[in-house]
Amino acid sequence: MSNVEWTKEQQDAIYEKGSNILVAAAAGSGKTAVLVERIIHKIIDEKIDIDKLLVVTFTNSAASEMRERVLDAIYKKIDENPENENLQRQITLLNKSSICTIDSFCLEIIRNNFYELEDISPNFRIAEQAEIELLKQEVLEDIFENKYEIEDEDFIKLIKTYTSYKDDTPLKELVLKIYSYIQSNPFPRQWLEDKIEMFNINENLLEEDFSKTFWGDILLKQVKEEVIDSILNLEKIEKRLSLEPELESSYQTIRKDIEQLENLKNNLNNWDKSYEIANNIKFVSWPNKKSTLEIKEQAKNVRDEIKKKMQKTFSKTFIYNSKEAIKDIKDMYNILSKLQKLILEFDNEFSRRKREKNIVDFSDIEHFALQILNRL
Repeated sequence: MSNVEWTKEQQDAIYEKGSNILVAAAAGSGKTAVLVERIIHKIIDEKIDIDKLLVVTFTNSAASEMRERVLDAIYKKIDENPENENLQRQITLLNKSSICTIDSFCLEIIRNNFYELEDISPNFRIAEQAEIELLKQEVLEDIFENKYEIEDEDFIKLIKTYTSYKDDTPLKELVLKIYSYIQSNPFPRQWLEDKIEMFNINENLLEEDFSKTFWGDILLKQVKEEVIDSILNLEKIEKRLSLEPELESSYQTIRKDIEQLENLKNNLNNWDKSYEIANNIKFVSWPNKKSTLEIKEQAKNVRDEIKKKMQKTFSKTFIYNSKEAIKDIKDMYNILSKLQKLILEFDNEFSRRKREKNIVDFSDIEHFALQILNRL
């Protein structure tokens, strides 16, 4: 492999160290070859034993292929330097190296350190996906049935918000969807709490500008990007129309559109001012004076598209004034807090029943491994 002529980007991927590296390349561009060369570089030049490296692949077959290619590369290096004891030792160490899928790596950590976890038996088994899904449904059904029986007030409010007594399926699906989503986070419960707390707006803001809140700031930034893009496209058309005296009325129409959007752009640091301006923007009718110039029809098409986009943005964004918007966020926080409580209750009961059955799912494997690594 030493005879290969690597590109500068490939060399960076092979020799860079001391920082995170992201390598993005198309299929067949040599990613595996680069990774193998990086491993060989670590072994030979940095004197790192291969069993001290973690090489994660997507599939077991990919892990096997990677292991074979690394072994071939080591043998080629030994042919070049038969007396190299370090390379010979790597062949032995390769058998216990961590070239595997992330699931295999995490499972090995758990098997070797299960005593670091609470209520986990060393003879646990990984449940089939169908078994896990069935257990989720059973847990959810039992929780819902119990809450109906005791007429839980928070639960009743969730039913009224997301569904009805006739069919509570949407709420069940929402709980499962959010639960599954947060499992992709290293610390699911903390992530959920942090995101919901973002809706907990200080009461002192109730009379203030919604743009000062996290949500108002995001919305206005998104509007600003769209407004600036629309202005730039209108200015291009305006410039072309200015060269045609007979299209003066069309030019003035575009000019007025630009002025209105410029006014909005200059006031997007204040919610109520933006709310007022956006709801009073009027796109006047396009001049119906006939013209054989193609630019007029082209300008109309561009303007119609921008008009449609801006009206859609305004109708979705500027629904409430500051006071109404802040109140809406506060109301949402109350509902989301109740939803969070229900999700955590599901999580607790689901985990308890898995322990009873002495089973784990793939999400558990990753989270358990992370717990162990944080303690070691």
